[in-house]
Amino acid sequence: MKNLIVLISLLLAGIAAANSPWSPNVLAADVGDTINEGESCIASDGDYIYCLSNWAERGTYTGITYGRSTDGGATWNSDVWKDTSVGINWHSDPFILVDDSHYVHLFCQFSSQVLRHYLSTDHGITWSDSIDVSENLPSGTVDKPWGVMRGNNIYVAWQGWGSTQEGIIFAKSTDRGRSWNRTVADPDRTGITAICLSPSGIIYLMNNYWGAEGIFCTKSTDQGATWAPWVTVNPTTSYTEGYGDRAPLPSIAAPTDSNVVITWVDDGLGDWDIVYSRSTDAGLTWSPTARLPDSSAGGQCKGWVTADYRGGLHFMWYHTPSWPTSSSSWWSIRYAHSEDYGATISPSIRLNDTVFRSPVTFMGEYHVIVTDSNYARAVWTDGRAGDNSLYFAEAELNALGVEENPWHVTRIPELSLEVPTIARGPGLPVNFAVLRPGTLSLAVFDAAGRELTSVNLGQHAAGNYTERLSGLPLGQTLFVKLTSGSTTVTRKALLVR
Repeated sequence: MKNLIVLISLLLAGIAAANSPWSPNVLAADVGDTINEGESCIASDGDYIYCLSNWAERGTYTGITYGRSTDGGATWNSDVWKDTSVGINWHSDPFILVDDSHYVHLFCQFSSQVLRHYLSTDHGITWSDSIDVSENLPSGTVDKPWGVMRGNNIYVAWQGWGSTQEGIIFAKSTDRGRSWNRTVADPDRTGITAICLSPSGIIYLMNNYWGAEGIFCTKSTDQGATWAPWVTVNPTTSYTEGYGDRAPLPSIAAPTDSNVVITWVDDGLGDWDIVYSRSTDAGLTWSPTARLPDSSAGGQCKGWVTADYRGGLHFMWYHTPSWPTSSSSWWSIRYAHSEDYGATISPSIRLNDTVFRSPVTFMGEYHVIVTDSNYARAVWTDGRAGDNSLYFAEAELNALGVEENPWHVTRIPELSLEVPTIARGPGLPVNFAVLRPGTLSLAVFDAAGRELTSVNLGQHAAGNYTERLSGLPLGQTLFVKLTSGSTTVTRKALLVR
């Protein structure tokens, strides 16, 4: 039977081929035909890439799937990761992050009782500093955690009840996860949360109630010490679980401090749709809810949005033409992007290179797309080989962006930026031209998308200018970004001695 499914999938590959510039799909992680990988996440750190997944059979087997690549996703090693010290066998809701020192942070929920953190300082080979992030009480419930980090600081949010802290719980660590401070972001709400960081460090927190309550958003400008009043993004939502999806995580991204985009799954129009709303004033007001492009016919679920270091937005979701969904549904993974903070979104393209069926109803509640300075990278669960396993694909950011559109070639650019491909230090010379007056800033990122330095250039009149950036590392590929308002331009450079 498995061979028959593989044959059918291969025959359909010509119909469902991945669209350029997405790479051919690679099997990233699989721990056996008796286990179906479920919800998954990915962290990108140059050539080092990590992925995690729980299992549809999580009540039967102990552990999660852990995949690791050291060559930019070309090849992968996968294994079962588990922690038996907590006395609970059910591993669930994992996610993974990488910090500025290339340390890897793994989070895993055990049953619904406790969320724990693990640290690796050797690129994900060994793990230490295991500690509870949430309370660990026999009566407590923890569900749907997610986190973000910058520098030494990690921010995590989840819904909790039955313990000394109830509602939407927020935890912060300022020492790379070795200790945690827990507070209640809202004592009166439950529901699924989503969290993101803006470029300057504003924490945006989203809350998704199913039924009559709707979608809400708040923010913190002081690292979670205080929270702004909740703002209604959409007053009502509707969702009913079915084959392939249940309790889907919403997602949120802030490409700038004031521009924020939220996505979630809604079936108010009769089937599952990936819908979104955007704010241009730091979450004070929100646009009317709209579908993502090509997200109307059939069933769409497991949507995710992320922002790259240039401010571009990248969307990913599952699609099937059949409705209602069933074990006979053929699934594909769709991708779209926006270069204007969600004001317009490109038509979707296919990310996976063959359609697939799922042998089990549980395909997880989230699958994730991330970016660094070079690539958008995605991981998802996929049943093309008979059981659900994790597959990986990537695409170069420059190939995904609207800079490839010929319309941009013929017009006079508002900003132009020139840096030498190879420059001799100290300092990196930067030449730029401004078509009209504006407030300018320069920032430099490494290959993993981490900001190395930024300079606020202030108000500039139209004209040509030169700056010299100092304090940059030698021998690394650097990405220089010039920003004026909503317009950015990026160039690559290498600084040598």
